[in-house]
Amino acid sequence: MAIGFIGTGKMGAMLVRALLRAERPVEEEIWASNRSQEKLDDLRLHYPRLRTGSNGELAEACGTLFLCVRPGDTAQALEEVRPLLTRRHLLVSISNVVELERLAEATPCRTAKVIPSFTQFVHGGVSLLIPGPRSTDADLAYLRDLLEKVSRTEQIEESQSRAATNVVSCGPAFLARFCTEWAAAAYEMQPDISLEQWESLVWDTVRAAADLPRAGIDGREMLEEVSTPGGMTYEGLLAMDAVLPEMWREVMRRTTEREKALKLAFQL
Repeated sequence: MAIGFIGTGKMGAMLVRALLRAERPVEEEIWASNRSQEKLDDLRLHYPRLRTGSNGELAEACGTLFLCVRPGDTAQALEEVRPLLTRRHLLVSISNVVELERLAEATPCRTAKVIPSFTQFVHGGVSLLIPGPRSTDADLAYLRDLLEKVSRTEQIEESQSRAATNVVSCGPAFLARFCTEWAAAAYEMQPDISLEQWESLVWDTVRAAADLPRAGIDGREMLEEVSTPGGMTYEGLLAMDAVLPEMWREVMRRTTEREKALKLAFQL
């Protein structure tokens, strides 16, 4: 049965591209819909295999539907397809704001949630898989196999999703901000090396450090091996220790509060 993506904004389009470029080919037809025909035409230009249509046409053609619209557009998208939805459909939300219990109450579908990451664009990172009220073991196995074409998959409970999303989905943006500020500080200290060169040095270092756990060297061991009490690295770590723990607690607090506010405003 075909797979449909209702909405091809940033994350929806990324998932479509990742699956159509997967080393292990997706056997099913891939369909997509969007209010902007221009966005669909652009995807079709780069991926001729992709089929496009209206939300209703996707509901008729596809057994698995990924709901990739903004939370505020969810009710309208469901209204367009509701008469066509049955228990044969597996409806997958990619938003933490759209709670699975409410989605199951609003439709007859089997439901689940997938939290993707931009890293899947390069077939890496982690996808979060969350069971819904009517999802079956077969549904979860199917989604796990699909997602593992483009990432590692971690199954969690919906109650765990905020903290996990901060790591695997928000993480690339958090890491990018950390690294660009690091490069900017180095450039301010030593401007005769270009900012572009500093950014390249930072990212090359991050990529190499990220590979060290594969060699059996975890983060705590990196700290022990690189930092000597009284040395320059040690002094730099002391500066980070003064701000990083509270910064990450504040990141977790603010994202949690924002999600709560969006859930309160969400209507289905």
